[in-house]
Amino acid sequence: MDIPYAGRSQFLRACATAIHEQRAELDDGRPVTVDLNRDGGYNGRLTVNIRPADRMTFATDWERPDPTRFPARLKAAATALLHCGCAGRFELSHQDGTLTIQAKPTTL
Repeated sequence: MDIPYAGRSQFLRACATAIHEQRAELDDGRPVTVDLNRDGGYNGRLTVNIRPADRMTFATDWERPDPTRFPARLKAAATALLHCGCAGRFELSHQDGTLTIQAKPTTL
């Protein structure tokens, strides 16, 4: 499924800052963590594919029928990846206010 990138998000800045500060780890395949300092949101793990030629949507393995229900924190992470010049497949997870971003070796 393709999901539109976030136009704005309260989580976007924290995600982009973490990616910038931990870019070497991300590029080496190690996880990048983002403390969102907020409880709530959906806990879960998804895979996304950031395609540099498509600045409107990203691919995901999310299987729910309504793309508007895609988790906001994970959408912000995908958007931050695009804005930071990252491309390819990433695993995104959120658990109790901590977001984790990790590059994966293959694409969707």
